Amino acid sequence: MEHLWFFVGVIVGIALEWPLRYIASSLRERRRVRPDAAVFVWQLFLIALLIEFWVASTLVSNEDMGLGQFLLFLLLPFGAMVLASLSKPTVDPSVNQWEEFEAQRVPFFTILAVLPVISLLRELVAGESIPLDADLVYRLLVFLGAVIGLFIRDRRQTLIHASVMLVLMVVYMFDVYGSVPA
Repeated sequence: MEHLWFFVGVIVGIALEWPLRYIASSLRERRRVRPDAAVFVWQLFLIALLIEFWVASTLVSNEDMGLGQFLLFLLLPFGAMVLASLSKPTVDPSVNQWEEFEAQRVPFFTILAVLPVISLLRELVAGESIPLDADLVYRLLVFLGAVIGLFIRDRRQTLIHASVMLVLMVVYMFDVYGSVPA
């Protein structure tokens, strides 16, 4: 378990295929298919989330990590991989991307809400203290944003929500991990 960051990097690399493939397909097929803006922004959010998990894995000290903690940590990129798979939009003129996303709303946002809970649970299992700091606040905001996402049904509100969540994730990464060497 010495190289957790490498294992998480492999999982993240596999999971990144879906949102990146969607973005590339949307650009390639832009004359035939107009991508749904909210779906597009959620794909950008997933990319940021996956990158955040990888960066976090480089900072986790796994020298004394037990199997339980290791498995809890792996649930984070596994969960993000499931999110990417659930929200994998179809780039085809006969498919309504918004309806496709809406069909997966409940499992998508439920899994997204569980991820910060798993992150906190891993720290508790590790015997770490959970200080009231920016990291905790951001995780609580992601949880709250996911719960809110369960109830938003309007396309425009979903776009605003997705945009706020994307900005939150990017600010979180730069605020909490901004000084981490690349």
